Amino acid sequence: MNGLDDYGDDGFCRRLEETMDSVLQVDWNTLGRFGLRYIFHWHLGNRLRLIELFRQRPEILEIPIKRPIIITGLFRTGTTYLHNVLAADPANRAARTWELAHPVGRKRDLLGDDAWRRWRGTHEVAMDDIMIPEQDEAHDVTVDAWEEDFFLLENDMAIMKLFVGMGDYRYGMRMLDWDMVEPYAWHKKQLQVLWAHRSATRWLLKCPWHLWNLRALLTVYPDACVIQTHRGLVDTIGSQCSLSARIASKFQRRLDLHDVGRFWLEYSRIGVDRGIEARAAFPEARIYDVSLRELHANPLEVVRGIYRHFELPFDDDLVSKLRSRISEEPTAQRGEHDYDIRDYGLTESQIRADFADYRKRVGV
Repeated sequence: MNGLDDYGDDGFCRRLEETMDSVLQVDWNTLGRFGLRYIFHWHLGNRLRLIELFRQRPEILEIPIKRPIIITGLFRTGTTYLHNVLAADPANRAARTWELAHPVGRKRDLLGDDAWRRWRGTHEVAMDDIMIPEQDEAHDVTVDAWEEDFFLLENDMAIMKLFVGMGDYRYGMRMLDWDMVEPYAWHKKQLQVLWAHRSATRWLLKCPWHLWNLRALLTVYPDACVIQTHRGLVDTIGSQCSLSARIASKFQRRLDLHDVGRFWLEYSRIGVDRGIEARAAFPEARIYDVSLRELHANPLEVVRGIYRHFELPFDDDLVSKLRSRISEEPTAQRGEHDYDIRDYGLTESQIRADFADYRKRVGV
């Protein structure tokens, strides 16, 4: 592939084998099989070129990644809105969809080739628009938007898309047993590559999936400034079930909506528990909680609280930039996202009971 053949190791081959073993057990339709082929070709190609870049430019791996701001929380809890607001601070190095999807160029220009990388990024965005036109009601993806950094983990064959989007829920559960320190070490290497392209004061990252992997993330980034978002659980799980089902139904021959509900109820509970467990092992000064309700009601004050907690500069010029961004209502969502948790075999009382301790702990 691309004239390169070194995929490295450090557990990558084992993760590739487990990923392939899982996807072969799903009854994909024609579009699903095409999607899988595209995803593997995409991320395996990225990995080959990244390893070649590290061979040619080993000094990139010496670039320090200091005190990144990392936003996480259960899916559908306002991480995108907060990320888009904080990206207004020029000191925060956020990354666009095309950068994360294609962190390196072609073999002839690995640490560059920006026009080609952006052009390639338009392919994934266009396919999303064609195959899943309803997705933009819940999460609109554009090539130049600030986006989640899960792409970087996927180049190490920890592929979130396969269960969050395409609905291989057994794979999602299987990955809970993985040691994710290696994928996060690979994640850091790619941040070093992107930093070599364009730097600022610190990284600004966001991905809900980090909550399930918080211990590994904080092992690789021990000085990270972690923000965890929170929202009422009925809306959180209902919204995620709806988004997941809309996407997965395009790729599988049969999709049981009650399976979708059972998975996201259990997976969300596991995410909450793993997050609490990981937080207990790290100083509270490293983590800050944000309520989506408060974020929507008083976004500037919430951001002020974040900067105060992490002792980051906060001046009048930044306030002006933040107010301008907030006025744009940067939710990455078009129209109304309607859903009914009963479609997924869930009830409000069931969700509230399953998360009683968490609800009491964070006040949602």
